[in-house]
Amino acid sequence: MHVSPSASASSSRSQASQSRVPPLLPEVDLELDHPSPSPSSAVWRLNLDVNYRVGTDRILQWPVFQNSLSSLRQSSFLDFNGAKALTHLNDAFNRERSPSDLLTIQRGSTYISTERLDIEQLVEQFFTRVHVKNPILNRPLVEQYCLQYYENGATFNLETCLVLLICALGAVATEFVPGGPSSDIPSENFARLESLRMGNCYFAAAEKRLAAALSCNSTLAVQCLCLAGIYHMYTINPMAALRMFHAAGSSMQVLVSTEVDSPNGTSQMNSSLFWACFKSEREILAELPISPPFLGELCSPEGYPLPLRGEYAVSGMDVWAEGDEDSWYFFLSEIALRRITDKVAEVVLEYIESPSQAALEELIPIVAEFERQAQTWREHLPLNINFPDVPRPATTEWQHYSRGRYYRVLELMYRPFIFSAVHVPGCSPTILEFANKGLINASNYLQHCHLTHRHHGLWLQLRNELKESCLLLAAARSNLEMPFGWYSGVKKTLDSFEYWRAEFPPCQSYTDVVLAMGGSSAMDEDGDMM
Repeated sequence: MHVSPSASASSSRSQASQSRVPPLLPEVDLELDHPSPSPSSAVWRLNLDVNYRVGTDRILQWPVFQNSLSSLRQSSFLDFNGAKALTHLNDAFNRERSPSDLLTIQRGSTYISTERLDIEQLVEQFFTRVHVKNPILNRPLVEQYCLQYYENGATFNLETCLVLLICALGAVATEFVPGGPSSDIPSENFARLESLRMGNCYFAAAEKRLAAALSCNSTLAVQCLCLAGIYHMYTINPMAALRMFHAAGSSMQVLVSTEVDSPNGTSQMNSSLFWACFKSEREILAELPISPPFLGELCSPEGYPLPLRGEYAVSGMDVWAEGDEDSWYFFLSEIALRRITDKVAEVVLEYIESPSQAALEELIPIVAEFERQAQTWREHLPLNINFPDVPRPATTEWQHYSRGRYYRVLELMYRPFIFSAVHVPGCSPTILEFANKGLINASNYLQHCHLTHRHHGLWLQLRNELKESCLLLAAARSNLEMPFGWYSGVKKTLDSFEYWRAEFPPCQSYTDVVLAMGGSSAMDEDGDMM
C-alpha cells in the first residue's frame, strides 16, 4: 500500500491530478518499536529532539572528535527543553551585518521601482526560481496585486507588502547553472552583492509593511510572513528566518483551526502554506533547537496539499502549465522524503553510540527496508525531478535538491555503522561494509553540492557539508576504507565555506572545525589539507 493525497478535492481537475500522484511514500510495514505514521494521513509528528540528536552539533560531540576540537571555542545555549547544549558553531551568536546591508547603508539609497517592466522582470524571476520550489501563491491574484502597485505605487497594505517581498526574492534568487560555478568568481561575487543590495532595498520596504501581517490572521498575512522567512533563508540569516516562520506558524495555526467552511481554493492554498511553514520551521529547529515550534501538529491538514489547478482556469480554458505540475510534485516529494527521513532518525538514533555489534546486526534488515522505501520514492519521481547519480550534473533545481536529500537520508541510515567503525577496534567485516556504504553517500553528497548557487536551503546545505566532511575525516583518521574522491569533496566544502564567509561570517567556525579534523587525520589523497 502507498500513501496518496487526500481525495477531498471538489474539482474534477484536482481529482484528476490526485489520481496521477505517484506512490511517493511507501507504507512502513516493519514491526518496529516506534509505530509508523498512519497511511491514511500525511500528518506526522516530527520529533525535534531526535532530529537534533542526529544533527551537526551532536555529531561534533562524538568521542573521536574531542581531541581534535579541544582547542576550539564552544558556546552554550538552552535548547527547547531548557537543557544546556554546546556548539562549536556560532550561527546563533552572529551579530555582524552582511556586506549587502552595509552597501545599502553606505549608498544611502533604498530605491525601489514602480515601473511595470522592472517589476514584471523580478516577478518572473521569482516564479521561475523561487515559487517552483514553494508553490504557495496564486499567480493570477499576484498579477492583480501588481496592477494595483503600478497604479497606486507602494501603498501601506499587505498586497503591496507581498509584491515587494516577491521582488526582493526575485532579485536575490540566482539562476540554477548545472555543473557548478563559472571560472570568473570575482565578477560573480560583485554581481552577487549587487543583487543582494537590490533585494535588500525591496525587503526593507516590505519590512515597513510586515507589522500588519503580525496582527492579521489571513492567508495573505501568512504568505507575507512565510516569504519573509524564505528571504532570510536565501540571505543566510537563519535566526531571522526562524522568527518569521514562528510568526507565520502562529497565524497559520489559527487559520487551519477555523477554515472548516472555507472555499475549496482557500483550503487548498492554506494546506500548501501549512506544509511550507511546517517544514521550514522544523528544519531550522532540528539544527538549532532554541525554541519550541509555533505550528502544532494537531491542527495540521488531513492530507497532502492539492494543486490549485482550478485557480488557473481563464475563460473556460485550463492554463495549468507543465512546470506548475512538476512544482507541485516536487513539493509532495519533499514532504514524502521528509517523513522517511524522520522515521529513519527515530530508529537509528537508538543504535548510534551503541557499542554492541549484535545490536547493529539486528539493524541491518531494518536499514534494508528503509533503503527500499527511499529507492521506491526515487523510482516514482516524475521525469523533471528524477535525478542522475554523481558525477553527472542535475539539470534542474528539482533534481538537484531531491538528490541532495536522497544522499543524506542514505548516509543517515548507515551512520550507526560509521560510529561503531570509528570508535570500536576490530569491527566485523559486515559492520565495516555497511559503514563504507554510509561514507560513499557522504562523499556523494559533497560531490553533489553546488558551490555558488543561492537557494532556500543554503544554510542547511552548509551545515550538511560540514557534517558529512567531518564523518569522512573521522573515518580517514580511523584508517577505514575510503570512497573514491572523498578528499576532493572535503576540499570543495572548504571552498564553499570561503565563498560564503564574507556574507555569512559563521562559516569561519565551520572552516575551523574541518581544518582541526584535517590537521589531526592527515589522511588526504594527494597532499596536505591546504
